[in-house]
Amino acid sequence: MVRYSNDSTVERVSVSTLPPRTEPISDDLLDELSANVIMLGRLFIAQCERAHPAPAVDGPRLLLLRILSEAGERRAGELARHLGIKASAASSLIESLEREGLVVRGGDAHDRRVTIISITDEGARVLRDAIAPQRELTRRLMSSLAAEDVAVMIRIQRSLLKTLTDMDC
Repeated sequence: MVRYSNDSTVERVSVSTLPPRTEPISDDLLDELSANVIMLGRLFIAQCERAHPAPAVDGPRLLLLRILSEAGERRAGELARHLGIKASAASSLIESLEREGLVVRGGDAHDRRVTIISITDEGARVLRDAIAPQRELTRRLMSSLAAEDVAVMIRIQRSLLKTLTDMDC
């Protein structure tokens, strides 16, 4: 989990795991949550585009670069799972990013059948440029919340992302 202090510094702390919820949640609350998630995503993207139109990468391409930047190298199948897309779609994304020099494919030292994808220096630069407006908008949004609320929100988001990533839908 990330903890934010009043002076905007960030501290990584461990995420505690809580037992799964057993009480039912009303359909109305579930519908509101689903609509809010979709609306937040759309409004966030729209605000970023107003401030800085036409980033070099966006959508799944941006997420793929972000995953590689944070995690180092990954197999294509892992990238597909993290992005919630089919392996063929991930392969197309990787190919287009590779043509632009933003990622590179390499072999696995232990298994020659495996292809490892990693971000290039140019990919890291493009990623930094693309996420700068997102970071600034997020800073503005989070400044309206207490540090504890931001930490709780991040813990919840990480838990939901892990659950969704691990699901076999």
